[in-house]
Amino acid sequence: MQRNRPPRIVESQVQPTERIIRGYGSDLCNLEFSIIVEDPDVDNRLLAYWYVDYDPNQTRGEDERDPIEPSGSKVVRDERASFQVNFGSADFNRLNTPGDHIVEVVVTDTSLVGREPAESKTIPLADGGTVIDPGYAATYVWFVRTEARGNCP
Repeated sequence: MQRNRPPRIVESQVQPTERIIRGYGSDLCNLEFSIIVEDPDVDNRLLAYWYVDYDPNQTRGEDERDPIEPSGSKVVRDERASFQVNFGSADFNRLNTPGDHIVEVVVTDTSLVGREPAESKTIPLADGGTVIDPGYAATYVWFVRTEARGNCP
């Protein structure tokens, strides 16, 4: 039996390509964060959890959850996981508050507790023993500077 292998975020395909984004709320009114993921376990359904300013001391969950379905027998998934924000939107978003922010995506092949993979499977072996087959997660982070006053509606 093939053991579970970790998914990976294809860093050369992330959007925006810059990890540090300045001027949101000034001249930059819309942001779209997106990733491409690969997983050698082609049948795994993956989940992307998006967080803005994650604080482990707060009980709130993710800002958005995005499923990534298998793409036939392709290791690299066709579907992008994405998170969009609009400075002029009526929707509440912590990115609209002036200052420095962190946008993070956590991709997992299981569920999360906090931001850690929650589920492991116990696999019986032919000799009567067992082995633990863990779930995995991969992360990517952007830093965003939101300006107090700008040209956004």
